[in-house]
Amino acid sequence: MEIHDIRQYRSLVDRVAARSSLLIGASDSARCSFWSWVRSLEESFGVSIHVETIMGPDNRPSAVDGVISGRGDSTARCRMAFTVTADETRCALRYS
Repeated sequence: MEIHDIRQYRSLVDRVAARSSLLIGASDSARCSFWSWVRSLEESFGVSIHVETIMGPDNRPSAVDGVISGRGDSTARCRMAFTVTADETRCALRYS
């Protein structure tokens, strides 16, 4: 994986983080809009994005976890994992 790919992944994490409020405490229609938007990112950038909500102690969505990985052979071994909360976004590269 090249530095350019890592920057692209980080840019995608930033985009998902900016819209994560649509998953946390939002209506069903807003959530559907978020999922459609994520699918369009996948198509536009040729990546696979797996996103799920994490439930808090009050049984409401409190965070978003995800993984971005490439679809090609050269980038499939490297993934960027991320967690988005109301306060911060954390991400890390994972190599397999």
